[in-house]
This record gives sequence, C-alpha cells and structure tokens, in this order.
Amino acid sequence: MNSKAAAILANPNPCGHIVYPYTMETQVAEAVCLFASAGLNKGEAVVLVMKADHCKPIRHRLEQEGFNLKQLEGSGQLICADAEDLLYTFMFDGIIDELVFKTKVGKLIERAKASGGTHRPVRIFGEMVDLIWKSNLQTTQRLEELWNDVIAAYSVLLLCAYSLLGTKSNVLPAPLMACHSHAI
Repeated sequence: MNSKAAAILANPNPCGHIVYPYTMETQVAEAVCLFASAGLNKGEAVVLVMKADHCKPIRHRLEQEGFNLKQLEGSGQLICADAEDLLYTFMFDGIIDELVFKTKVGKLIERAKASGGTHRPVRIFGEMVDLIWKSNLQTTQRLEELWNDVIAAYSVLLLCAYSLLGTKSNVLPAPLMACHSHAI
C-alpha cells in the first residue's frame, strides 16, 4: 500500500466516503486494520460490516496489533456485523427498503457513538455493496447514495471495499466511483 493510501485510511477527512477497490484478498485485511486501528487508537468507535470470509483475518490482525476485541466489543466501541445478514434485512428481490436500511444502520451508529458513556466519532467499514455490485449496479449505486445520506445525518466516516477479482477491468464503474469522496 502506498503512503497516500495509508494516509487516507489512517487520517481520513471527517464525514468522508472512501472507496477501496482491491485485486488481492490479503489487501482487504491490511486496509481495514489500518482504518480501524487508527480510529480505535484515537478513541473513536468502529463498526465493521464484513463478509464472512474477511471477518477472521481482520479480527486476527487487530488482535496482533494488541487490541482486546472482547473488551472493545463489550464496551460497544467495536461492533462487528455480518454484511450478508445485514444486507438481507433491508433488501428484498433486489429492492432496498430505504427506511429499514437507515433504521438498522442508524441503530448501529447510535450504539457505537454512545459506547463508554461518551459521544464518540464513528468509523464504518462496509462490504454490503461488494455483495451486489456485479449483479445489480443500479441497486448498488442507490445503496451508496443512501450511505451518503447516513454519513450526512450521523457525521460518520465510511470505507467501502469492492473486490475486482473475476472482473475484466481493475476499475469500478464510474457511477459507483462518483458516489465517493475519496478513492484508494
């Protein structure tokens, strides 16, 4: 990872919406851990909405960096959620129930903000968009737009990851890129 990408992940602009397309699975854990550990070290809350196959490597890296995940989760400063499980609570037949999305995500954010009895800043990592973008670009774009609404409403920071594995190009479609404030 280059120094510019590392700087964006470690010290992002407040209320930023970062997109991280990747071509190697190992890159995800590295990027997410840099993003999450920088936030945790600053006393921020972190919400990780991860695909099942990324949960173990990301958690392992955070533990290797010295974080007590049980303690952080117990206090609410770290919240881990399964991306597929969360996605299917508000998306039915390719259609997003926008109110359910905003309510579910809003509750996660409020819980994280209130962790430790303080009103903490919150960083979110999300992979729900990666689960649907290759099969439903329009719905993915709408989900990114809804994330922008959530970012504005709750003053949070969001990192989205997209796997480019198995695609013909190493670039995300322009409509998806345009939904983000920063790209890595």
